[in-house]
Amino acid sequence: MTEMTETTWEEFVLKAQRAAEEGDYKAAEGFLNDAKSLSDGLADNDKRRFLILEMLADLMEREERTDDAEKYLLAAVECRKTRYGPFHYRYAEGVQRLSSFYFENDRFEESEKLTRDVLKIMEKAYGPTSEEVGHIAGQLADTIHELGKHQDAEELYKRAIGIRRHASGSTDSESVYLIQRYAALLEETGRADEAAHMRASAQGKISGILRKLKPSD
Repeated sequence: MTEMTETTWEEFVLKAQRAAEEGDYKAAEGFLNDAKSLSDGLADNDKRRFLILEMLADLMEREERTDDAEKYLLAAVECRKTRYGPFHYRYAEGVQRLSSFYFENDRFEESEKLTRDVLKIMEKAYGPTSEEVGHIAGQLADTIHELGKHQDAEELYKRAIGIRRHASGSTDSESVYLIQRYAALLEETGRADEAAHMRASAQGKISGILRKLKPSD
């Protein structure tokens, strides 16, 4: 019987990563399942139990096996809940990973519910004006925008953009994305002049980012 040690678990994970990098997803899945078998024998609150499930989910997504990816992500969320409890930010991170999966697969209503739960946890963990809350608020705005909830989405876009402006000066790619999405919402709701202003603002942020990236002489 294979000795259950952290080194052995890590070795399987490293082998899986190498196989995936080489495009051998079948071998990668085999190594990850070997690591999962070891994880299944660990204590219920051992973080390796959810880490390996999330790795398997990532691999399934690469192979477009969405049903399997969802299965692993749901199991990972339960493992995180066991380790951290239902109000911890580390649990919320797992829930948000599942929410992002739903968003990417056009399951916006499921994504909205989970992201609202995450937002509440992050507000308590970090404070209502924290960068972490700004990130989640932006994701929630994007999600409910897709559902046509324009008024709620607009308020969340404003909140997220304001937080990011305070946290990073708004010259980052996430801020630019949010401004562009907010501009699209304004266009959709018949406010073309406001939309044009927001797009000009986004273009200015892009120019600022490019200037930062340009090497000095």
